[in-house]
Amino acid sequence: MSDASTTPEIFSRGYRSYDGPRAGIGSAMFAVFIEAVQRALGLRRKFRFKVVPILTILIAYVPPLIFLGIAVVFPAELAGEFVDYPGFFGLISVSIFLLSAFIVPEVLGSDRRTGMFGITMASPLNRWQYLGAKFGAIIAVMSLVTFLPAVFLLIGYTLLDLGPEGLGGVIGTLFNIFVSGLILSIFFALFAMAASTLTNRPLFATAGIIMSIIASGVLTGIVVETTDASEAYSLLSLGASPNDFLLRVWGENEALSFLDGVSTLGSAGAWVGYCVLFAAIVIIGYKRLEVTK
Repeated sequence: MSDASTTPEIFSRGYRSYDGPRAGIGSAMFAVFIEAVQRALGLRRKFRFKVVPILTILIAYVPPLIFLGIAVVFPAELAGEFVDYPGFFGLISVSIFLLSAFIVPEVLGSDRRTGMFGITMASPLNRWQYLGAKFGAIIAVMSLVTFLPAVFLLIGYTLLDLGPEGLGGVIGTLFNIFVSGLILSIFFALFAMAASTLTNRPLFATAGIIMSIIASGVLTGIVVETTDASEAYSLLSLGASPNDFLLRVWGENEALSFLDGVSTLGSAGAWVGYCVLFAAIVIIGYKRLEVTK
């Protein structure tokens, strides 16, 4: 081997600035959005991380499959009376609760636990853009159980000639489904985000979400049933409040609501109040959060 082949050489090229493409804030938010959706659904992760989201989403599609099966097998009169669209959302409420309880803490809390939040803050994103991307991802995932199952049911009933009459009826029903899905998605997304802001441990947040929903429903039920308290106190139930507001969307009056004596304005005000409270908890929590690399 010659001496020339073993002689080291030093190349001094100096400092060179980055001259590649700069995608901007929108691209950074989209990257956070995609990462959050993938984490929520367990994509690119081990199979055990996929079990809960798969089971939770499948639970939401069981009722429409059953209803459509009944519509095919039994006479149209029986199938048409078996379920109404507003009541359908109550049937899939368990799936909505589970998805918010298990998915949101993992999406939001894991970044703080692993230090990924500090790395993200080193990018052009600020805290509010980061939270906006996370919130959008959570809404997108929750739409898989709050919106699409009802749309699937609407399409099935329409094909079986059991759906709304005419194009106007289909569009009106689809609009109500969309609004109903937003009511549930926004409420439970913000609630789960607020719970996840209070702890870095997803299991603690999950337990807190489930216990809060159950305890608020049981306690308000006991108070209303055993005392002369107004049924307006039922709006303190984290499960009853958004569902009551949802029912108002489907009726021209308050007959559809299961909370007698509560006005539509009061039901809407309770929903807005909850959402503002949950959002405030998230904002204050992340405003005070110390960024660590």
